[in-house]
Amino acid sequence: MMLLRLVLVVIAVTGASLPASAMEWHWLEQMRVAVQQTDYRGEFVHRRGDTISAYSIVHRYDQGKSLELLQQLDGDMIEVFREGEELVCFYPEGSSSSMNHPIPAAPFSQVYELDLDRISDSYMATTVGEERVAGYIARVVLLSADQWRYSQKLWLEKDTGLLLQSEMLDTDGKVLEQFRFTRLEINAEIAESELQPKLEGSAQRQQSTFRMKMNQPDDESFNSQLTWLPEGFQLTHAFAGMQADKWTERRSYSDGLTSFTVFVEKGMAMKNKTSLAKMGATNALMAEQSGYAITVVGEIPTVTAKKLATQIEVTAWAM
Repeated sequence: MMLLRLVLVVIAVTGASLPASAMEWHWLEQMRVAVQQTDYRGEFVHRRGDTISAYSIVHRYDQGKSLELLQQLDGDMIEVFREGEELVCFYPEGSSSSMNHPIPAAPFSQVYELDLDRISDSYMATTVGEERVAGYIARVVLLSADQWRYSQKLWLEKDTGLLLQSEMLDTDGKVLEQFRFTRLEINAEIAESELQPKLEGSAQRQQSTFRMKMNQPDDESFNSQLTWLPEGFQLTHAFAGMQADKWTERRSYSDGLTSFTVFVEKGMAMKNKTSLAKMGATNALMAEQSGYAITVVGEIPTVTAKKLATQIEVTAWAM
């Protein structure tokens, strides 16, 4: 978000006259394509609350497939190589467990596969000026939203549409998360050697993953029900089964741009009835209701997480 996470929308425009904000959606669609099909190299910073990380990135589009190398510049030197839908993460030598090193990702890494039509149902796009980022002139587009989700501000390079900067904003306009290129070369000639991970080799640990399309989720057999959703959010993933010796029901929802997950577990005693943890735009709310532990995690405002936690009904619990 960012943001995991970062975003755009396109409205199909027909006819000679353009409706209000149609040009903004056209620019956002241009950005969605540019992130995938533009060759570039650069460095960017990603800020979540008080935590700031720096990365370098090299991206090349070759024969319909993206090749990308992401390197973490501070802390452990973790590298992520992407070829199409396959990700390979290289960890530093001597790392005790890959679980200690979550796979980093560029905040814009999944923009090209977002459901853009859906986003336009929940966000309004407006142009708020032009600014200079990493040596390039960018159009600044604001995606404003209702009280149940964050607004986002996007800086799009004027010629290519490439995303240069993004911010996730709370209802008061405070920046919760920010991605920003500090150095960038667009339409660069990317040599094969630039896409070679420095940590690659038999002495280094690797973790591979494929981004696969999920089957249509189904939560009809769940023991719990979520009785309220912010308008525009849809179920994207559902799981019910044993985790850590406890029966767990998990649902994930998205509005096409942002997402959250709701967990329901039986028999977990909590010292406090409600607790809240925050990191940047991500809220993790834990609550106990009638012997059930409810957790809401996602890039949503606190007010949304709190309301969701009160909208869980458990009809039966066989496990």
